[in-house]
Amino acid sequence: MLLNVCDKIMINRKVEELHMKLLATDYDGTLRYAQDVMPEDLKSIEEWKNKGNKFVIVTGRSKESIDAQIKLFNLPCDYLITNNGGMVFGENGDVLLSNYLNFDVCLDILHNVKKIDTVISYVVNDGIHRHRIVLQPNAVDHRYPNLKPDVTEAELLDMTHFAQIVLSMEDTDSALEVASKINDLYYEQVVAYPNNFVVDIVPKGISKATGLDFLIEYADIKEEDVYTIGDGHNDIPLIEFGVHGSVMSYADEDVKAHAQVEYDSVSDLISKNL
Repeated sequence: MLLNVCDKIMINRKVEELHMKLLATDYDGTLRYAQDVMPEDLKSIEEWKNKGNKFVIVTGRSKESIDAQIKLFNLPCDYLITNNGGMVFGENGDVLLSNYLNFDVCLDILHNVKKIDTVISYVVNDGIHRHRIVLQPNAVDHRYPNLKPDVTEAELLDMTHFAQIVLSMEDTDSALEVASKINDLYYEQVVAYPNNFVVDIVPKGISKATGLDFLIEYADIKEEDVYTIGDGHNDIPLIEFGVHGSVMSYADEDVKAHAQVEYDSVSDLISKNL
């Protein structure tokens, strides 16, 4: 029996749904570089979504911080994974997954890092918002020069609800060194990711990959239909995810070693996989 036009359209739609793809990209250094999001990347993301695919930003930033970027560049996100995988948000900003640090461990870490001269400031993220405490007021803060402290340290410690701690470091070598020390000292409770000029500290077992793994199960998307891309050390779990893990071509060689393929941009990835 011959199919009519409507039947064919319905069949084609079902086939497209079965092959829905998801692109999960890091933000800083991958989608956003040189303080901007490139127009060609935005255009490619729109084309990706117009084909019925999903677009997700996976970042070490807080929800508050990445929301400001989404508004600034009009980014069409379906979901958000923040805090290096610790928090996952739905299309309407609803919390789908949350993870928090042990508060006593946080107190111990903050007590110790205040003794390290290369730690310029620290930022505590409660899952949504972030609060900055300056430790070296005369030093250059590469990551948070414009984030003004909004609470005292005593007020911050009264919150007792931390999803992530971010240490802003003097330089990238210091970030690598301090992250290694924290991982050695607190390996049973936390994981510290060096991320350019900062160290991101999240609960043990949390990574950009664990957040993405939760999300694709929630959204009912097959792992083989997931495409990932990043550029930094904290992106390695994301880059290693599934079978389509990729890296920006200008990333460090030790980061590139974890990827299946290199791309020059997010639009480059999309054009070769759409």
